[in-house]
Amino acid sequence: MKKNPLLLLLGISGLFFLIFLVFVFSTMGNIVRDRSLIGRGGVSIGVVKIKGVIMDSQRTLKELKDFEEDTSVKAVLLRIDSPGGAVGPSQEIHDAVLRVRKTKPVVASFESVAASGGFYIAVAAEKIVSNAGTLTGSIGVIMDFANLSELYKWAKVERFNIKSGKFKDVGSENRPMTAEEKELLQGLIGNVYEQFLKAVAEGRHLPVDKVRPIADGRVLTGEQAFEAHLVDKLGGIDVALDEVRALAKIDAKHKLNLVYPEPKKRSLLELLGSGAADSLMHGLMEKLPLEGLQQLQSPGGSRGLFFL
Repeated sequence: MKKNPLLLLLGISGLFFLIFLVFVFSTMGNIVRDRSLIGRGGVSIGVVKIKGVIMDSQRTLKELKDFEEDTSVKAVLLRIDSPGGAVGPSQEIHDAVLRVRKTKPVVASFESVAASGGFYIAVAAEKIVSNAGTLTGSIGVIMDFANLSELYKWAKVERFNIKSGKFKDVGSENRPMTAEEKELLQGLIGNVYEQFLKAVAEGRHLPVDKVRPIADGRVLTGEQAFEAHLVDKLGGIDVALDEVRALAKIDAKHKLNLVYPEPKKRSLLELLGSGAADSLMHGLMEKLPLEGLQQLQSPGGSRGLFFL
């Protein structure tokens, strides 16, 4: 059977059109947000978002470093909307903010939540601006465990551990925790708590004795935090940008051009394959209350340390 030339031509045209669509779909998102392709026409301010539960620091560290090394960026604005997260990543981002401050001003701006690990990061900034109703504070550390031994007995399941040392299975869910183990873990929590307390006191230029009474895990509104000198001003992003302008000594006649990090480049297959899952997880993280996030990130038997 002879091939129809018209169908062949349509097939080839369709293939090239599909390739064109793939190219547009995978690159346009980057083009519109690429710093190098946007006409700035003002003074550039780098914006770093700290959003959701803090479990990994690598992307935020890279964004901070990029803005630190970009001589056209005159200051950095941290937009924080996080209930906290793991200790290590929170401390890494905190230290990176302190490093950026050596070369350019950094201002933290709170959105709906900036608690625990999110607040730990914020105190590294020169100034903190919070909405009056923002949930913040929650200065403290937690480890979450579960004792399921009675459940195992009911289910006639016997679990046991073979270990190299008496503390190697601390927090196992198949038995009650001993008094000695509780004391050990309380000492560990206390050590990290003192690190948190010291970071807040130094960052806010307050004596430790002034911070300790409100550093008992309590959540504060932005207004309460302002009264306790944990934030500098009340307001939204506009107030925070006024602080940026003052610290960077930017004349009022110059407009501020907000510069966002370049998004991670992903293939079409990655976008199609993981987009739905990412959206679902992001939605779940935003809807869960603080205690729900704690349970999600620190399930029974977990030995992770969390600023939550």
